Amino acid sequence: MKILPRVSSIWLKKNYNFQMKRKALSELMSRRLHNIKKHSDRLPGAFDPEDIHDLRVEYKKTRAVTRLLQLELLSQWERPGGGLPPRLKALYHACGKVRDAQLFLKDLQTRNLAVGLPQTLTRWEQRLFADKEKAVQAVEALQFNKTLETITGEMPRQLHDDTVTKFMQQKVAAIHIILIAADDENDLHAIRKQLKDIIYVRRLYEQDWEIPFPANPWKSEKELNDLASTLGDFNDRCLAVSWLQSGYEEACDAAEKDILQGLYRDEFQQKEKQKLLLLQEVRGLS
Repeated sequence: MKILPRVSSIWLKKNYNFQMKRKALSELMSRRLHNIKKHSDRLPGAFDPEDIHDLRVEYKKTRAVTRLLQLELLSQWERPGGGLPPRLKALYHACGKVRDAQLFLKDLQTRNLAVGLPQTLTRWEQRLFADKEKAVQAVEALQFNKTLETITGEMPRQLHDDTVTKFMQQKVAAIHIILIAADDENDLHAIRKQLKDIIYVRRLYEQDWEIPFPANPWKSEKELNDLASTLGDFNDRCLAVSWLQSGYEEACDAAEKDILQGLYRDEFQQKEKQKLLLLQEVRGLS
Protein backbone atom coordinates (compact mmCIF):
# COMPACT_ATOMS: atom_id res chain seq x y z
CA MET A 1 0.00 0.00 0.00
CA LYS A 2 1.43 3.36 -1.05
CA ILE A 3 1.24 6.18 1.45
CA LEU A 4 0.98 8.80 -1.29
CA PRO A 5 -0.39 8.33 -4.81
CA ARG A 6 1.94 8.62 -7.79
CA VAL A 7 1.54 11.97 -9.49
CA SER A 8 2.93 13.35 -12.73
CA SER A 9 6.43 14.86 -12.83
CA ILE A 10 4.98 18.03 -14.42
CA TRP A 11 2.61 18.53 -11.48
CA LEU A 12 5.48 17.93 -9.06
CA LYS A 13 7.69 20.57 -10.67
CA LYS A 14 4.90 23.14 -10.37
CA ASN A 15 3.56 22.22 -6.96
CA TYR A 16 6.33 20.48 -5.05
CA ASN A 17 6.15 21.74 -1.47
CA PHE A 18 5.49 18.55 0.46
CA GLN A 19 5.50 18.31 4.22
CA MET A 20 5.28 14.74 5.46
CA LYS A 21 2.50 14.52 8.02
CA ARG A 22 2.54 12.50 11.22
CA LYS A 23 0.17 9.85 9.83
CA ALA A 24 2.41 9.11 6.86
CA LEU A 25 5.48 8.96 9.10
CA SER A 26 3.76 6.61 11.55
CA GLU A 27 2.63 4.34 8.73
CA LEU A 28 6.16 4.21 7.38
CA MET A 29 7.70 3.27 10.72
CA SER A 30 4.95 0.75 11.43
CA ARG A 31 5.66 -0.95 8.10
CA ARG A 32 9.38 -1.04 8.82
CA LEU A 33 8.86 -2.58 12.26
CA HIS A 34 6.42 -5.19 10.96
CA ASN A 35 9.08 -6.22 8.44
CA ILE A 36 11.60 -6.58 11.28
CA LYS A 37 9.13 -8.71 13.22
CA LYS A 38 8.40 -10.88 10.17
CA HIS A 39 12.07 -11.71 9.74
CA SER A 40 12.74 -12.13 13.47
CA ASP A 41 9.85 -14.60 13.82
CA ARG A 42 11.51 -16.79 11.17
CA LEU A 43 14.91 -16.88 12.86
CA PRO A 44 14.63 -19.52 15.64
CA GLY A 45 15.64 -22.90 14.28
CA ALA A 46 16.51 -21.98 10.69
CA PHE A 47 18.57 -18.80 11.03
CA ASP A 48 18.39 -18.28 7.29
CA PRO A 49 21.15 -15.79 6.32
CA GLU A 50 18.66 -14.00 4.04
CA ASP A 51 16.29 -13.35 6.94
CA ILE A 52 19.15 -12.07 9.08
CA HIS A 53 20.33 -9.82 6.26
CA ASP A 54 16.84 -8.46 5.56
CA LEU A 55 16.17 -7.86 9.27
CA ARG A 56 19.38 -5.88 9.63
CA VAL A 57 18.68 -3.83 6.51
CA GLU A 58 15.19 -2.98 7.80
CA TYR A 59 16.72 -1.96 11.12
CA LYS A 60 19.26 0.30 9.42
CA LYS A 61 16.50 1.93 7.38
CA THR A 62 14.46 2.44 10.54
CA ARG A 63 17.48 3.85 12.36
CA ALA A 64 18.24 6.31 9.54
CA VAL A 65 14.67 7.62 9.49
CA THR A 66 14.62 7.80 13.29
CA ARG A 67 17.74 9.96 13.26
CA LEU A 68 16.09 12.24 10.71
CA LEU A 69 12.91 12.50 12.77
CA GLN A 70 14.90 13.22 15.93
CA LEU A 71 16.31 16.27 14.17
CA GLU A 72 12.76 17.35 13.27
CA LEU A 73 11.62 16.87 16.87
CA LEU A 74 14.51 18.96 18.10
CA SER A 75 13.56 21.80 15.74
CA GLN A 76 9.89 21.67 16.77
CA TRP A 77 10.03 21.21 20.50
CA GLU A 78 13.67 21.79 21.33
CA ARG A 79 14.06 18.23 22.56
CA PRO A 80 15.40 15.11 20.88
CA GLY A 81 13.37 11.96 20.42
CA GLY A 82 14.17 8.86 22.40
CA GLY A 83 15.74 6.94 19.53
CA LEU A 84 15.24 3.23 18.99
CA PRO A 85 14.35 1.12 22.06
CA PRO A 86 17.22 -0.84 23.66
CA ARG A 87 15.59 -4.23 23.01
CA LEU A 88 15.37 -3.53 19.29
CA LYS A 89 19.03 -2.52 19.28
CA ALA A 90 19.89 -5.71 21.18
CA LEU A 91 18.13 -7.79 18.52
CA TYR A 92 20.06 -6.03 15.76
CA HIS A 93 23.42 -6.58 17.45
CA ALA A 94 22.65 -10.21 18.34
CA CYS A 95 21.72 -10.94 14.73
CA GLY A 96 24.88 -9.16 13.63
CA LYS A 97 27.03 -11.60 15.60
CA VAL A 98 25.26 -14.56 13.99
CA ARG A 99 25.63 -13.00 10.55
CA ASP A 100 29.35 -12.36 11.05
CA ALA A 101 29.98 -15.95 12.15
CA GLN A 102 27.94 -17.41 9.28
CA LEU A 103 29.78 -15.34 6.68
CA PHE A 104 33.20 -16.13 8.10
CA LEU A 105 32.62 -19.89 8.38
CA LYS A 106 31.01 -20.07 4.94
CA ASP A 107 33.97 -18.23 3.40
CA LEU A 108 36.38 -20.67 5.06
CA GLN A 109 34.51 -23.63 3.61
CA THR A 110 34.10 -22.06 0.16
CA ARG A 111 37.83 -21.41 -0.13
CA ASN A 112 38.74 -24.78 1.48
CA LEU A 113 40.61 -22.95 4.23
CA ALA A 114 39.14 -25.00 7.07
CA VAL A 115 41.20 -28.08 6.14
CA GLY A 116 43.51 -28.94 9.02
CA LEU A 117 41.55 -26.91 11.59
CA PRO A 118 39.19 -29.44 13.25
CA GLN A 119 39.71 -28.19 16.82
CA THR A 120 39.39 -24.52 15.93
CA LEU A 121 36.42 -25.14 13.65
CA THR A 122 34.62 -26.93 16.49
CA ARG A 123 35.20 -23.95 18.79
CA TRP A 124 33.94 -21.55 16.13
CA GLU A 125 30.82 -23.65 15.54
CA GLN A 126 30.18 -23.64 19.29
CA ARG A 127 30.58 -19.87 19.29
CA LEU A 128 28.03 -19.58 16.48
CA PHE A 129 25.60 -21.79 18.40
CA ALA A 130 25.96 -19.57 21.48
CA ASP A 131 25.36 -16.45 19.36
CA LYS A 132 22.21 -18.05 17.93
CA GLU A 133 20.93 -18.72 21.44
CA LYS A 134 21.46 -15.08 22.36
CA ALA A 135 19.63 -14.00 19.20
CA VAL A 136 16.66 -16.20 20.11
CA GLN A 137 16.61 -14.59 23.56
CA ALA A 138 16.64 -11.16 21.91
CA VAL A 139 13.69 -12.15 19.70
CA GLU A 140 11.74 -13.38 22.72
CA ALA A 141 12.51 -10.22 24.70
CA LEU A 142 11.57 -7.78 21.94
CA GLN A 143 7.96 -7.01 23.05
CA PHE A 144 6.97 -5.96 19.57
CA ASN A 145 3.72 -4.12 20.35
CA LYS A 146 5.41 -2.03 23.04
CA THR A 147 8.31 -1.27 20.71
CA LEU A 148 5.92 -0.22 17.94
CA GLU A 149 3.95 1.98 20.34
CA THR A 150 7.12 3.63 21.65
CA ILE A 151 8.47 4.49 18.21
CA THR A 152 5.23 5.63 16.56
CA GLY A 153 4.35 7.61 19.70
CA GLU A 154 7.38 9.87 19.14
CA MET A 155 6.56 10.99 15.62
CA PRO A 156 6.85 14.72 14.90
CA ARG A 157 3.76 16.54 13.63
CA GLN A 158 5.37 16.78 10.21
CA LEU A 159 8.68 16.53 8.42
CA HIS A 160 9.93 19.64 6.64
CA ASP A 161 12.24 19.75 3.64
CA ASP A 162 14.51 22.10 5.56
CA THR A 163 15.07 19.38 8.14
CA VAL A 164 16.04 16.89 5.44
CA THR A 165 18.50 19.39 3.97
CA LYS A 166 20.00 20.05 7.40
CA PHE A 167 20.23 16.30 8.06
CA MET A 168 22.15 15.77 4.83
CA GLN A 169 24.45 18.70 5.57
CA GLN A 170 25.25 17.20 8.97
CA LYS A 171 26.04 13.82 7.40
CA VAL A 172 28.34 15.36 4.80
CA ALA A 173 30.06 17.46 7.47
CA ALA A 174 30.54 14.38 9.65
CA ILE A 175 32.21 12.54 6.75
CA HIS A 176 34.52 15.47 6.03
CA ILE A 177 35.50 15.71 9.71
CA ILE A 178 36.37 12.00 9.80
CA LEU A 179 38.40 12.37 6.60
CA ILE A 180 40.62 15.05 8.14
CA ALA A 181 42.50 12.42 10.14
CA ALA A 182 41.18 9.14 8.73
CA ASP A 183 43.81 6.39 8.87
CA ASP A 184 42.27 3.11 10.03
CA GLU A 185 39.32 0.74 9.61
CA ASN A 186 37.30 2.38 12.37
CA ASP A 187 37.26 5.62 10.37
CA LEU A 188 36.15 3.77 7.25
CA HIS A 189 33.37 2.04 9.19
CA ALA A 190 32.21 5.39 10.59
CA ILE A 191 32.10 6.87 7.08
CA ARG A 192 30.08 3.89 5.85
CA LYS A 193 27.45 4.47 8.54
CA GLN A 194 27.07 8.09 7.48
CA LEU A 195 26.77 7.06 3.82
CA LYS A 196 24.12 4.46 4.63
CA ASP A 197 22.02 7.08 6.43
CA ILE A 198 22.21 9.30 3.34
CA ILE A 199 21.29 6.42 1.02
CA TYR A 200 18.38 5.16 3.12
CA VAL A 201 16.81 8.59 3.64
CA ARG A 202 17.12 9.31 -0.06
CA ARG A 203 15.41 6.01 -0.88
CA LEU A 204 12.66 6.86 1.57
CA TYR A 205 11.60 9.74 -0.65
CA GLU A 206 12.24 8.18 -4.03
CA GLN A 207 11.00 4.62 -3.36
CA ASP A 208 8.61 4.70 -0.38
CA TRP A 209 6.92 8.02 -1.06
CA GLU A 210 7.78 8.29 -4.77
CA ILE A 211 8.48 12.01 -4.62
CA PRO A 212 11.65 14.00 -5.46
CA PHE A 213 14.36 14.06 -2.85
CA PRO A 214 14.75 17.62 -1.55
CA ALA A 215 18.51 17.45 -0.89
CA ASN A 216 21.32 15.95 -2.97
CA PRO A 217 24.75 16.18 -1.30
CA TRP A 218 26.17 14.00 -4.07
CA LYS A 219 24.68 13.63 -7.53
CA SER A 220 25.56 10.00 -8.18
CA GLU A 221 23.58 7.60 -5.99
CA LYS A 222 25.29 4.70 -7.74
CA GLU A 223 28.69 6.01 -6.68
CA LEU A 224 27.54 6.17 -3.07
CA ASN A 225 25.98 2.70 -3.23
CA ASP A 226 29.11 1.19 -4.77
CA LEU A 227 31.35 2.82 -2.18
CA ALA A 228 29.12 1.76 0.72
CA SER A 229 29.10 -1.80 -0.64
CA THR A 230 32.89 -1.85 -0.98
CA LEU A 231 33.24 -0.52 2.57
CA GLY A 232 30.91 -3.30 3.72
CA ASP A 233 33.13 -5.92 2.06
CA PHE A 234 36.12 -4.35 3.78
CA ASN A 235 34.35 -4.56 7.14
CA ASP A 236 33.75 -8.28 6.53
CA ARG A 237 37.49 -8.74 5.90
CA CYS A 238 38.27 -6.91 9.15
CA LEU A 239 35.95 -9.31 10.98
CA ALA A 240 37.68 -12.29 9.35
CA VAL A 241 41.04 -10.99 10.55
CA SER A 242 39.63 -10.66 14.06
CA TRP A 243 38.28 -14.22 14.01
CA LEU A 244 41.59 -15.65 12.79
CA GLN A 245 43.55 -13.74 15.39
CA SER A 246 41.31 -14.97 18.20
CA GLY A 247 41.62 -18.49 16.78
CA TYR A 248 45.38 -18.82 17.13
CA GLU A 249 45.42 -16.99 20.45
CA GLU A 250 43.28 -19.77 21.96
CA ALA A 251 44.61 -23.19 22.90
CA CYS A 252 45.18 -25.46 19.91
CA ASP A 253 47.90 -27.81 18.70
CA ALA A 254 50.99 -26.51 16.93
CA ALA A 255 49.86 -27.62 13.46
CA GLU A 256 46.57 -25.72 13.68
CA LYS A 257 48.28 -22.69 15.14
CA ASP A 258 50.67 -22.55 12.18
CA ILE A 259 47.77 -22.74 9.71
CA LEU A 260 45.85 -20.04 11.58
CA GLN A 261 48.83 -17.72 11.75
CA GLY A 262 49.45 -18.14 8.02
CA LEU A 263 45.80 -17.39 7.22
CA TYR A 264 45.88 -14.41 9.57
CA ARG A 265 49.01 -12.93 7.94
CA ASP A 266 47.52 -13.28 4.46
CA GLU A 267 44.19 -11.73 5.43
CA PHE A 268 45.86 -8.97 7.42
CA GLN A 269 48.06 -8.00 4.47
CA GLN A 270 45.06 -7.96 2.13
CA LYS A 271 43.14 -5.87 4.64
CA GLU A 272 45.93 -3.29 4.89
CA LYS A 273 46.19 -2.99 1.10
CA GLN A 274 42.42 -2.59 0.77
CA LYS A 275 42.39 -0.03 3.57
CA LEU A 276 44.87 2.23 1.81
CA LEU A 277 42.92 2.07 -1.45
CA LEU A 278 39.63 2.83 0.31
CA LEU A 279 41.11 5.77 2.21
CA GLN A 280 42.11 7.27 -1.14
CA GLU A 281 38.68 6.58 -2.58
CA VAL A 282 36.69 8.13 0.27
CA ARG A 283 38.89 11.23 0.20
CA GLY A 284 37.63 11.70 -3.34
CA LEU A 285 34.18 12.44 -1.86
CA SER A 286 35.41 15.70 -0.41
